[in-house]
Amino acid sequence: MTFLTPARPWHSYLHWMFATVVAALFVVGAINVFIDPLGVFGSPRIVGINASKPYLDHHRELARWQAGRRFCSSVGIFGNSRAEIGFDPENALFANRRLSAFNHAIAGSDANLAYRQLRWLQGAGCLPETIILGVEFIDFLGGSSPTPLAPAESDPAPRLDARFLAETVFSLTGLRDSLNTIWLQWARYPATRTERGFSPLYNYVGEVEQSGHYVLFRQRAEENARNWLRKPRRLQPPEGGRSGDEQAVEAFLDLASAAGSTVYLVIYPYHAQIRLMLERLGFGGLFAEWKKMIVDIAERQGGGKVIVWDFSGISPETLEEIPAAGDRRTHLRNYWESGHFKRELGDRALARMLGEPGDFGVRLNGENIDRWLAVDRGRVQSLLATPGPLQTEADDIVGSVQRR
Repeated sequence: MTFLTPARPWHSYLHWMFATVVAALFVVGAINVFIDPLGVFGSPRIVGINASKPYLDHHRELARWQAGRRFCSSVGIFGNSRAEIGFDPENALFANRRLSAFNHAIAGSDANLAYRQLRWLQGAGCLPETIILGVEFIDFLGGSSPTPLAPAESDPAPRLDARFLAETVFSLTGLRDSLNTIWLQWARYPATRTERGFSPLYNYVGEVEQSGHYVLFRQRAEENARNWLRKPRRLQPPEGGRSGDEQAVEAFLDLASAAGSTVYLVIYPYHAQIRLMLERLGFGGLFAEWKKMIVDIAERQGGGKVIVWDFSGISPETLEEIPAAGDRRTHLRNYWESGHFKRELGDRALARMLGEPGDFGVRLNGENIDRWLAVDRGRVQSLLATPGPLQTEADDIVGSVQRR
């Protein structure tokens, strides 16, 4: 009996398959490194191809760290999404003062991450001379118990390791991000971030045109109220002493002060709607107590080089009128919704911090804090007692959340 010999032996077929897979991985990896959606490889930014980077929700710490280290800026901006969206490091005020700024802020982060970021910068010899740190009342609310801060040797800066390369370079996920980056160059309202870490929130322009500012304000306000009500009404842990957030801010200021950096602690410019809701829900006293705590921390830890600015007071800026339901044509100047302010208002806050004249915001210290708190809360309570659309809307939001 005669047996036919296969024309293409199995080992040849496997070699061909292996070579194809390797070639495909190489091509995918080359595309992903060239497009560089996360901006971690320093690939050239080419207009129409990859100049604008997408706002991605993965590997954010690594992406921000790689870019921040590359710029090694003299001004560092830290905080959560309010700082990330509101404080533009390419503000002309920085360039006019021959300062280079970078926005290290990351949405959903707290002072603990800011402290770690600052420590990574110190290790790279890039600790900023001027620092802007946004502090968040909601982070302190509930008084989390402090935990030992990780020492530098056990918490190194993020790095481009094998796992990262597998997830973002030699993967379909990375290829998807690269294709999205190319598409982003031609999007009308792209969700993007700049080379210096700023997120301008252009995609919200489309949201406003589709739904109107009122919907954004209402949805975020109800979400905020539900989150606040889930937290214990205290700033210190049940056992007393400092909270975890207070500990993190102190560690941040210790590190900055030891290096001689000037730090601006910023209380964000919440829209007046938030102030009315906090007061109506019974958090007004805690909010005032928290501001005093921030001033105490600054004076205790800063050695005179920590400056506190409060932009949350009732003012023409924070009283910007919320468009009526159904209005999809009005675009606010200062706010996207009550918690997130636009670059235009952030520019005004930065100007005040950098010494420009104006009446927006109040610089706080141990001498004026008690007087300011009385004035500030009095204005909130007076506004809450004055019939009007803002007061009516705040009461309706609080009532709807409490009924659920």
